Amino acid sequence: MNTHFLKVILAVLLVVLITAAMGCGKKEEAPPAPAATAPEEKTAEPAAAPTPMPPVGVDRSPIAPSVLDPAKAAPQDVVISVDGVVLKKDELARKVRVKMSLYKEKIPADKKKEAEKGLRKQLIDDFVLRTLLTNEADKKNVAATGKEISNAINEIKANIPPDKKVEDFLKENDVSRQDIALGIRIRKLVEMEAGKQLKATDKEIQTFYDGNKDKFTSPATVHVRHILVTIDSKDDEKIKAEKKQKIDNLHKQLVDGADFAELAKNNSDCPSKENGGDLGEIKKGQTVKPFEDAAFSQAENVIGPVVSTEFGHHIIQVLKRNPGKVVELGEVKDQIALYLGQQKQSETFNRLIMRLRKNAAIVFYENR
Repeated sequence: MNTHFLKVILAVLLVVLITAAMGCGKKEEAPPAPAATAPEEKTAEPAAAPTPMPPVGVDRSPIAPSVLDPAKAAPQDVVISVDGVVLKKDELARKVRVKMSLYKEKIPADKKKEAEKGLRKQLIDDFVLRTLLTNEADKKNVAATGKEISNAINEIKANIPPDKKVEDFLKENDVSRQDIALGIRIRKLVEMEAGKQLKATDKEIQTFYDGNKDKFTSPATVHVRHILVTIDSKDDEKIKAEKKQKIDNLHKQLVDGADFAELAKNNSDCPSKENGGDLGEIKKGQTVKPFEDAAFSQAENVIGPVVSTEFGHHIIQVLKRNPGKVVELGEVKDQIALYLGQQKQSETFNRLIMRLRKNAAIVFYENR
């Protein structure tokens, strides 16, 4: 279920919702504080008890609530109704305008209508999800305490750039306090749906590790330095011959014991000359094939033969070889547990939504 709402609730609040739900972090979920200091925060209750469809109830989404005349079985000003909770056309249009104002600098003029159409559909999908989940949380008396919301905001603050204010971050991402409260309530619903079995077991972790050994292999690398004499496509035969003579002369000097870093600094055409020709560690696939073949076949500290590539002539020296190795389970156990826990959470969330959709009365008035 790849919607903006799910991204906001389960991704933007990733530290709060995922870590707390799966117990993978070092911090334990903060226990609810006494009611006097941490009042429960829930989405607004309806003005009147909702009645079965076709009568329409009260909008409890972040879009401004409104009451419609129950006598209107097919209201002209409503886009969609979910168990009597409605989304009005003017409120949807307002939300589209707000969202478009956030993205206006990123959307080309010729893509504006297409973007508005996609955004409109996205907001309707968001409304359905939000309404279903809010109703379910209300039904099961699932709440977010003030302390839990404060902890969530602090977690977000700890995971954004230090020069960014959390208030600005939330505003830029259109995340409200109500969104955060609902995110916490959803996490609790997911726990209830899964029977709190969201944490990966040792057996599951071991099975995943054994079946994905290729993902836990550290590739072989070589620490190299080189001297480059570039070749230009405009070079005539005389210049090419002079450059070949230059690299051969440099090679001879190195074999005779000249200082590699000094020669590189004074003669190399590569920016790495400022570091004595040092390119650092490279792995396969990072350089052109002739260079790679030479670097990975040479012994340490040997002055290799001149190698020619599309960039020019190179003299390569391998300073250190680092063979690849399989990363031990103990080094990646926490990451695997987090990944598997996220999968379980996502699967449980999808099952919850499917169940709620199946039992909901959803009426779409788009074509009216």
